[in-house]
Parts: sequence; structure tokens; C-alpha cells
Amino acid sequence: MSHLPIEELAKKLRLRIPSEILEVAFLHSSYSNEIGDPRGSNERLEFLGDAVIDLAVTSFLYRQYPQADEGRLTKAKSVAVSRPLLAEKATELELDKYLLLGKGEEANRGRERPNNRGNAFEALVAVLYLERGFSFAAKFVTRCLEQDIERFLMEQSSTGDYKSLLQETAQRQFGCRPLYTIMDTKGREHKKEFDVEVAVAGHRGRGRGKSKKEAEQASAKQLYLTLEEF
Repeated sequence: MSHLPIEELAKKLRLRIPSEILEVAFLHSSYSNEIGDPRGSNERLEFLGDAVIDLAVTSFLYRQYPQADEGRLTKAKSVAVSRPLLAEKATELELDKYLLLGKGEEANRGRERPNNRGNAFEALVAVLYLERGFSFAAKFVTRCLEQDIERFLMEQSSTGDYKSLLQETAQRQFGCRPLYTIMDTKGREHKKEFDVEVAVAGHRGRGRGKSKKEAEQASAKQLYLTLEEF
């Protein structure tokens, strides 16, 4: 399989970048070594792109999920910048079709290798950064990865941390934080039951539990599930 002309990718992604510059992101070392291309390979761009993606994802997580703690953000980032996911994004963009490979690498199905695809994605981001600046490159990265990041955080929260889920929903949809109020307590000191109400922008949820924390989780779950139906 031969590669497609880089102009097609530029047109598809609406990139106003000279073809000879954009093409460097797809120069595999096997191709450069085989024909002696003076531009070298995409390896240096891959190195730079890795750092740009890392900062773009970190900045996005910090701004978009202000209530998430460092642990959750770190886990989300590690998934978002992982080679398997970047290779998947490269496949969605069909970047493999633009790779320039040496004959041996082509024969060994190098176009299908996740590592080559992930490298091409990183190198492409580096070119966007060098030619159009960090803001442009970061927007490209977040467009590609934001749905995967959101899905991961949702799955992480679905283990039972409805307070975190509700906080993120409240911040994103209403620009506020949930307010928890203890409405009632029953029972003796060692067998108390708490009744907690949570409010978000006029919406309310109620829950009971054997501890304040448990009751807050119950109320957060009720309100979160209600808001999800809107």
C-alpha cells in the first residue's frame, strides 16, 4: 500500500501548513534511511509532540474539572496520553495512510503498527505547535481526546463517588457547587442515622445514611441521576 499525498490530509483537517513541513511528521526512520531524506525522520517531532500533548491534556483537565482531585486528574491524564489511545486517535484520523515507510517496514505491515500510528499523531501535534502555536495545537488535542477523557472520568466515578460526579456536573452545567445540609438525625450516638439534603441551582436531592458521608453520597446520587435525565 502506498501513502496518500499529504495535501489530502491538510485539506481534510483544514491545515494551512506547507506540505513539505507537514510531511515531516510522517517520515518514518526506515524511509529516511532508505532514500537519504535530508529532513530526517519524525522522531524529534515525536519527542516534542509528546510534551505538547501532555501539557494540553493537563491544562484541559485542570480547567474543565475544577472539583476533581489530583489523583483522579493524574489517572485521567495517564490514559489520555497513553500510546494505545493516541494510536486509536491516529487510526480515526487515518494518519497511517500518510506514513512514508521504507520497503522493509511496509512489507512488515508497519502501517498497521500502533507504535507508528501513535508516533505520527505526536509528530503531527508538534508540527501544529511549531507552525501555529500552542493554543492551536492544544485545541486540536482536546478535540481529539475530550470524549475519551470524559468517559474515563465518568467510569471512574461510577464506582460510587456520586459526590464527585455531582460536583463536576454542577460546575459544568450551572457554574456552582452542591450545598449539603443535615436535615435530621435520629437514634442514639452509636446508632445515628443522618438525613441530608443537597441543592444545586434550585434542584434538590435527599438521602439517608449511618454516617454523614454516607448520607451525602445517597443524596448526591439521587440528585445526580435526576439531573442526568434533563
